Amino acid sequence: MRTTIYKTLLIAFTSAFAASASSQEAPQREQQTVEAMAADQTESMSSRLALTPEQTERIMAINLDFFAKKKEAKDRLAPEAEFILLYQKRNDAVESVLTTAQFTTWKKDPLEEKRRERQERESNSKNESKNK
Repeated sequence: MRTTIYKTLLIAFTSAFAASASSQEAPQREQQTVEAMAADQTESMSSRLALTPEQTERIMAINLDFFAKKKEAKDRLAPEAEFILLYQKRNDAVESVLTTAQFTTWKKDPLEEKRRERQERESNSKNESKNK
């Protein structure tokens, strides 16, 4: 009888401890400002692609505009299609600033490739569902 009580108490204590541990929020990543995100992206592109000062300035303006529009769309819970359009417009603007070799290198960035593939899959699946 005594072991049954101990087992019951142990299970209750363990359950309570597990519930309290899981209810604590994980620390959230601090949100960067639009300017900080644009500066980080521009710095990364500048070092990877050996941008000229003029290109860096133009890319910074593109990134600022892009991240501001992306944040605004995210805040108002815009549909995914709007985000895809934002990325496409940004790619077109970046392509107009970079040389062919720089743009090719930028497109080979693993993160950019992964994002582009996801966008293509989503846009293809949406087109297929519209055609049905």
